[in-house]
This record gives sequence, structure tokens and C-alpha cells, in this order.
Amino acid sequence: MEKLMEKISGFVEPLAEWVHKMKFLNALAEAMQVLLPITVIGSFACLFAFIDLGPWQAFLAANPMILTAFMNAQSWTLSSIAFYVVLVLPYLYAKRLEMKEPLSCVPLAIAAFLLLTPTQLYTAIPADWLGHKGMFTAFLVVYLVVRFVKLCEDHNITIKMPAGVPHYIEATFAVLIPAFIIVFGCSLAGQALTATSFGSIHQLIYTFIQTPLSNLGTGFFGLLITELMMTLAMFCGIHGSSVVPFMDALAIAACEQNAAAIAAGLPIPNIYSYGLLNTIQMGGIGATLGLAILLLVLAKSKRYRQLIKVAFVPQIFNIGEPLLFGLPIMLNPLLFIPYIGGVIVNTCVAYGAVAFGLIARFTGVNPSWTVPGILQGILTNSVPWQGALLQVVIILIDMAIWYPFVKIIDRQACKEEAEAAVSA
Repeated sequence: MEKLMEKISGFVEPLAEWVHKMKFLNALAEAMQVLLPITVIGSFACLFAFIDLGPWQAFLAANPMILTAFMNAQSWTLSSIAFYVVLVLPYLYAKRLEMKEPLSCVPLAIAAFLLLTPTQLYTAIPADWLGHKGMFTAFLVVYLVVRFVKLCEDHNITIKMPAGVPHYIEATFAVLIPAFIIVFGCSLAGQALTATSFGSIHQLIYTFIQTPLSNLGTGFFGLLITELMMTLAMFCGIHGSSVVPFMDALAIAACEQNAAAIAAGLPIPNIYSYGLLNTIQMGGIGATLGLAILLLVLAKSKRYRQLIKVAFVPQIFNIGEPLLFGLPIMLNPLLFIPYIGGVIVNTCVAYGAVAFGLIARFTGVNPSWTVPGILQGILTNSVPWQGALLQVVIILIDMAIWYPFVKIIDRQACKEEAEAAVSA
């Protein structure tokens, strides 16, 4: 077992280090965290507008202004997420590249994105490409714009101003050459692409890159691999989100699709959503809520009774670190089996229950990750009681998986405490 632990650590640690060195992915993960208020508010606006409660829907029907207010809030937050990415990501990426003027990349990236977006001149921009369908285009545009400005900066391709010129004017002229190239280049490219069968770079990327990658990443096997990578990383003491920084982008896109379908009165298209992810990891990465309940009810040793007094309340709010480091679970060969095994079983049960229609699909609602389990199910599922039921079942499954291991470690702790008392 020790050799297995060494192999796991030997795989996960270099992987986490490699991901950590990828500045764009880390900037993307940070951008998604910065945009969390936008996605949470947008998803709740969708919930308030379309939740299937008779009296509430009757109230909205009698007050269409309130319904429109909710729909507008969802439209200009969650449904415009690609545009928000272009607002935030260039600065964060340029800052990680240690550029002199990272803020200067923001208007250039916005201009490039809009120039590559098909428009009705001076009139309108198709909203579709500002949302989830334009996400990968946003990523690509930001990456290329920032790297090009960085290249020009590194090779002094700039307009130098004489000494004494105010800094803000000097900074403006410093990016003028790459700005000319980016703006007119993207304008020409955007017009050229309208003459193709795709009509825009958005459609090209959505067809050949975004759709296949999303299908791969949000399908069952992609989901299972992602959950395993996150849990293995936590087991090795590395925060799970650091090895899968792309997960938020996939989840936001899937949730926005679901929200758009609900708004249009269409069937929910995606199984993958924040509601499903939170159901699989009940209690945080590693799904340790069931373990916490067992320790609260069954623990006889002083050590674990004291630990659970400290750890239980954070665990309710999906903060599992007190148990991860307190038991400890981290790098513990005995607890590796339930810690990893529980996540595998949870993924199979949760995904399978939704895929086979036993449980209704989850909506686009993205509650804060600290919202307690069961309440999350109520808020995120299109049939609230079914979402709550699935999360209750997951907790019971986790308790069954952890039960024999809790008995073993508690018995061992009691024995050690008794021996210590005798020797004292």
C-alpha cells in the first residue's frame, strides 16, 4: 500500500506543478472565481423567473414587469458570460506574464472579440456569441491578444515618447502599434469569415473545438476522470481545483445552456452542471459529509469526538479540510479506499440517476459552494424534491462506504488511549 501511495504522489504532484506553471489556465481559473458573483446572480435570476411553483408563476403572470426584470438580469449576467471573460481575463493573464501595463490589454481584447463577432452595423450584436457559445472564442482571443502585445513589448515594437511625458500618455502610445495591428487585423478577418459557410470565427470554433471538447469533458468518463483527479490531488495535500482549472469554464457553459433552454421552454440539454458536481462531492472534495455524520454519531475515542466538534460545522458548509488533515485522510493508506471509492460510486450513481431519468436534470443555478447539501439539491434541480432526494441517497451511500473504516480507526484510537492511560 505504501508503494501505491508513493506512485499516486509521484503522479499527482508533478501534474499539479505542471498545471501551476501554465499561466493562462491559472489566470482562467482566477477569472472564473472573479466572475462568480455574476454567474451566481444570473443563475438565481433564472431560478426566480422559471421555478415551477404554481402560486409564484401566477404572481409573475400578474406582474410581467417583475418577470422581465429577472429575465433581463439573467440575460446580462449568465447569458453574457463570454463577454465578461473578455473583460476580466486579459488583465489577469497579462499580470501573470508580468507585463508593464496589463490593463492596456483589456480594451484590445474587447475590440478584437467584438470585431470577430458578426454584427448588424451600428445596430446589434447577436447575443448568442456573448454567452456560452462564445466562451472558447473568448479564451482564444484573449490568449492571442495578450501574447501578441507581450511579444511587441519584449521586442520594443513600440512608440517611444520623450522624457517628461506623463506616464498614462506614454502607456497609451506604448501599445499603439500592436493595437493598430490587432484592430484592423481582426476587422479584416471578421469580414473575411462572413464570406465562408461558417459566417464567423465563433461558429468555426464552436463547431470544431468547443462542442467536441465540451462533449468529452462533460460526458460520464470525462466527469469521472475530473472527479478522480481532484480527489487524488486533495489526498496528496494539493487543492483539487488547482489540477482541473478548466472545470469552471465547462460547468458555466453547461449551466448557461440549461438556463437558456429553461427560458425558452425547451428540454434541459445537459446532465453536467454545478448541481450535479456538488451532489457528487457532498461535503466538499472527497465527499466527506457522510464521514462527518458517522464520526458525530459513532465515535467513542476522545480524539475523534474532540475532532468532530471542531470539524462538523465547517463540514456542513462543504469545508472538508479539518477532517482531511485532522484524521488525517491525507496520505493515509487505510482511508484512501473510502476517500477515492466514495467519489467513484457517487459519480456513477448521480450521473446514472439523471441519465436514466430517475432524477430530473439540474438547472443552470449555481449556488455558492458553501450552501449546505440537500438545500443545494432543492435550489439546483428542475424538480426540487428529486434533487434533495438524490443528495440524501448520496450521503447514505457515503456513510455505508465509510462505516467499516470509521469503526476501525475509532477502535484503534480507543485502544491507544487506553494504553496511554495505563502507562500514565
